[in-house]
Amino acid sequence: MAEKTQHPKCTGSQKKPPRNAAAKILDMASRGVSKAGIARGVGASPKLLNVWLDQYPKLREAFDEGREREHGELFGALYDSAKDGNVTAAIFLLKTRHGYREGDQGDLANRVSVEFKLPGPMKLEDFGRVIEGDDHGND
Repeated sequence: MAEKTQHPKCTGSQKKPPRNAAAKILDMASRGVSKAGIARGVGASPKLLNVWLDQYPKLREAFDEGREREHGELFGALYDSAKDGNVTAAIFLLKTRHGYREGDQGDLANRVSVEFKLPGPMKLEDFGRVIEGDDHGND
């Protein structure tokens, strides 16, 4: 059976987040503020912020939406930079989004396979017959 996550006990004014917490969290998360910074912005400790994110779905949604907005803006800027000729940005996008690896030609490389068949142990006379071509598979 899964264990419940233990959260620190909240007392006094810390029991509930402020009324405008969702808007503040959304704004700060969308600007890339760290979780510790967001906690300070809403007057909580990082541990308490985690409790609130677990207990209040609206706050979790605001946090996730903010991070998604930040991601979209950063990706858009990087993509635009790559389209404008920034080779480093283009390579980064190829590697992270499309699995490109430098030097990896995958299925495009010519591959040569060489197989050596070595005989098993045999007497010197038998080996001599194999070399001379006199052995026709007779044991």
